[in-house]
Amino acid sequence: MIRLAIAGATGRMGRNLLELTSRDDRFRVSAALVLPGDPAVGSRFHVGDATLVYRDQLDLDGQITVGQPACDVLIDFTTADGTMAWLDICERRQIPMVIGATGHSEQQVARIQEAAHTTPIVMAGNFSAGIHAILSALGQIVRELGDAYDIEIVETHHRNKIDAPSGTALMLVEEIRAARGRGASGESSKTTTVEEGRVIFGRKGRVGVRSDSEIGVHAVRMGDTVGKHEIHLSGSGETVTLSHTAHSRDTFAAGALRAAAWLVSRRPGFYTMRDVMKETQRR
Repeated sequence: MIRLAIAGATGRMGRNLLELTSRDDRFRVSAALVLPGDPAVGSRFHVGDATLVYRDQLDLDGQITVGQPACDVLIDFTTADGTMAWLDICERRQIPMVIGATGHSEQQVARIQEAAHTTPIVMAGNFSAGIHAILSALGQIVRELGDAYDIEIVETHHRNKIDAPSGTALMLVEEIRAARGRGASGESSKTTTVEEGRVIFGRKGRVGVRSDSEIGVHAVRMGDTVGKHEIHLSGSGETVTLSHTAHSRDTFAAGALRAAAWLVSRRPGFYTMRDVMKETQRR
């Protein structure tokens, strides 16, 4: 039985994780975590047959200090800043960590990678199997079509998502750039010009003729859309479109649990969902 701590337990993904773990015999939720000052701290709730209490990070750190670690792995679906709050505890106590929060700066990602020298970490912008199947195929498609095909990415999420573009869109950009041999795209929160990185996050005004090598990335925020990503590759006389739509957050929660079960037996290191899928598919 894997003892699981869920950071951001009152959020959308946190609630989905709590619900799925109640039906998964591999896990027992040992800590449902929220940030200090959250009005939910101390309140009780039910998961399956169990009664739990929402706790904050200071409570978790105290529990670990006075006795055995309160969990075997922590799943974080909070925010970029929330990740950093839990990261210090996980690094200090060598607790494996699954990070599903997005919107981290380059400096924050570097700090996460540093912590991975001490404790194993899986970090992914998307935990769905379908997206990672697209990622596996995308590089080959880009290489075969070549630079003559224009590439535009359109991602759509619910109106309350606080970062843009999505972590998944940035994963797609990295895969495309790797296939074209152009390296990393840079910090996600920065608007990158064609000259700087060949990535355009939206367009406005007199942008001029589209260059052959640029990648357009566009974010749509509306309603309660769980998540949709489209990759359009358009050349002379045809357009190829790859599309993925998440109908429920359960697909992300199931992937995060898959990662958590895999991670508890790993050595310290910085892993991706692709590492998880490669290993688990062999079994």
